[in-house]
Amino acid sequence: MNTTEQTHRQDLERLKSLRYMDDDFMSVCLADNFEGVELILRIVLGREDIKVKSVRTQEPLKNLQGRSAVLDVHAIDSADKEFDVEIQRKDAGAGAKRARHNSSLLDAYILKPGEDTEDIPDSYVIFITERSCGYVQNYGRYEE
Repeated sequence: MNTTEQTHRQDLERLKSLRYMDDDFMSVCLADNFEGVELILRIVLGREDIKVKSVRTQEPLKNLQGRSAVLDVHAIDSADKEFDVEIQRKDAGAGAKRARHNSSLLDAYILKPGEDTEDIPDSYVIFITERSCGYVQNYGRYEE
């Protein structure tokens, strides 16, 4: 077997082990994929009215005071609602307190100096794992 064939076989084996739940694979598949992100949000939130106008994957949110975060998918819809979609295989680390942390960082980035906190748009942090799905809306309820 020549080097090209061997590389091709190795690539195929690597692809077989990937699932959409893999962070790297998901990031590539959803980058600039407005329709895919809209579909995910519509299914998870049970709403047909979501129209995505912006998608960024692996977006870092720096926190100078403590722990930062990297959003798997950061989307903004036509009503300026903000969405953080976190996709991972394991349920561990996909709880309400992590969602609250991500939500607080997202809110801090949304609100600009001099803006009134009452003007902050709605935001959602959504965790999707192989076994469950849940979301937090503006520090509110955690639903599965």
